[in-house]
Amino acid sequence: MIFSDKYSINRRLVITIGFILLSFVLLMLGADRIISSYLQGMGRTGAFVAGFFYTFGVTTPMAMVVILEQMKAGDAIYVAVLSSLSASALDTVLFTAFRDTLETNAKKLRRYYKTRFGKFAWAFPMSGFFVFGLPLPDELGLALVGLSKIRPHVVAVVIFLSKFLTLMVISGAFS
Repeated sequence: MIFSDKYSINRRLVITIGFILLSFVLLMLGADRIISSYLQGMGRTGAFVAGFFYTFGVTTPMAMVVILEQMKAGDAIYVAVLSSLSASALDTVLFTAFRDTLETNAKKLRRYYKTRFGKFAWAFPMSGFFVFGLPLPDELGLALVGLSKIRPHVVAVVIFLSKFLTLMVISGAFS
C-alpha cells in the first residue's frame, strides 16, 4: 500500500515476497523471540496487539506465530476474534488514508485479471478474501473481491472475516 504510487503490482509482489522471506528467516533464527515472548506473556491483550502486527507484511509471520500459539493455549475463537478485530481496525484506517490510490490500482488490476483469467472469475472473490488474510498487496485483494469503492464499514467487515477465517484455517491445519 505504501509503495502503490511508486511501483507496479508485479514489483510490489516481489518486494512483498522478499519481505516475507526475510521475516521467515528472522523468525527461524529466533530474532523475534523477545517480542513474541513478551506478547505471549500479555495473554489475550498480546493477541490483540499481535493483530496490529498481523497487518504489515514484514511482521505478519511473527504475529501469526504469536496468535497461533495463543490459539493453541487458550480459546482459539476468542483469540482469533481479538487479533482480527485489531488487524481489521488498523487496515481500515490505512485503507481510508490511501483510498484513492487503492481504488485506482484495484480497478486496473480487476480489468487486467478479467481479461487474462476471465474463465476463472468465479474464484476471484474467495481468492481475494484470503489475500486480505495474508501479507500480500491490498489492491490485489480489493481487485479479486471486487471492491472498487472503499466504504470503510464494508472493508472493515470483509477484512475482519478474511483475517478471522484465515487464522482459523491455518490453526486447523497445524493442529
